[in-house]
Amino acid sequence: MGQKFQRKIIVFENHKFINQGLKPLEQLIKNFNSKKIFIINSKQAYHSLHSKISPFFKPYDCQFFDKFEDNPNIEDIKRGIKLYNDFSPDLCVAIGGGSALDMGKSINFLANQSESIENLIMGKSKNFLEPKVSLIALPTTAGTGAEETSFSVIYIEKTKYSLSSKFIKPNSIIADISLVYDMPKYLAGCSSFDALTQSIESYWARGSDSKSSFYAIESIKLIMDNMIDAVNNKKTSNIKKMVLASNFSGKAINITKTTVAHALSYSLTSYFKIPHGHSVAFFLPPSLKITFEIADQKVKSKINNILNLFGVYTIDDFIKKWKELMKTCDLNTNIFSYGLTSNDKELIISKVNPERMNNHPVELSRQNLKQIVSEMFYIFS
Repeated sequence: MGQKFQRKIIVFENHKFINQGLKPLEQLIKNFNSKKIFIINSKQAYHSLHSKISPFFKPYDCQFFDKFEDNPNIEDIKRGIKLYNDFSPDLCVAIGGGSALDMGKSINFLANQSESIENLIMGKSKNFLEPKVSLIALPTTAGTGAEETSFSVIYIEKTKYSLSSKFIKPNSIIADISLVYDMPKYLAGCSSFDALTQSIESYWARGSDSKSSFYAIESIKLIMDNMIDAVNNKKTSNIKKMVLASNFSGKAINITKTTVAHALSYSLTSYFKIPHGHSVAFFLPPSLKITFEIADQKVKSKINNILNLFGVYTIDDFIKKWKELMKTCDLNTNIFSYGLTSNDKELIISKVNPERMNNHPVELSRQNLKQIVSEMFYIFS
């Protein structure tokens, strides 16, 4: 990327600190006049970052919550809300990957609601109240962009729901290389493919506009230029740009939401324990292929732009390059090694998230979904 582009995007913007170290956390806490801080954290991530982060919290009365599974479920959220309300904080901080950030966003938002949280999560009520306290997000992966989104993923009995409100989005963000540098290679790879997939989906999404397209395209460019060295060689300059790419991908999907690749991926995570970033990596290539086959010229033009960003000219070459990138990042490309069989097609389709389907740029029939799932099994056999 050119120097002008770099100067423009690494900035302090409305309590958002990107690649500016952790020192801003100290001032943010003071700005919120905090005495009692409720901290939702990924146990593993916080343990590895303890020496870097804990000094900022020492002067305050802190309550930690880390007893939750990956992929937030309603039972964990209820436990977190009880602890939160018993503690009565004046500031909330979420530290971790996408699951921890979604958990933090959900708890801070739902703790102050008068409606049944089940009804709010399942979309039966939109009678939302603003949270009582502010939320600071510190992402420890470069992938989900959850620090920039006004929604959070919640599972109820293995079914995925998306809780959405303008009040969910964190008030302040600190996204920094020091928080993500020690990611294991596989986690870094999954995170990278999550950011890449959601940027592509945002770019072609039905609700895309000039702003979302800017963030999506720049995110794709940054990832394609930096992912391999960031994941495999831990080069500082490349990891910094992946932090930025992740943040941009979050900004993009906050405008557009995701589409069919994400919609189909959730069953791989909930039923077969395939991490989210890996799951969406399985579904992006077949989604792109089938979409191109039935799309109008406007959508085909967007997909051709995506091919250009990958340096290829055909769908087949895109799929080949995608698989090569997955292998380079230690992502297994054999879907059947996770225990799936062709008999699982109906399960996958039955668990599709309809909201994400509505965002897709072309209308997909049930037969189209079967084609995408069948193509996924073929590509990744």
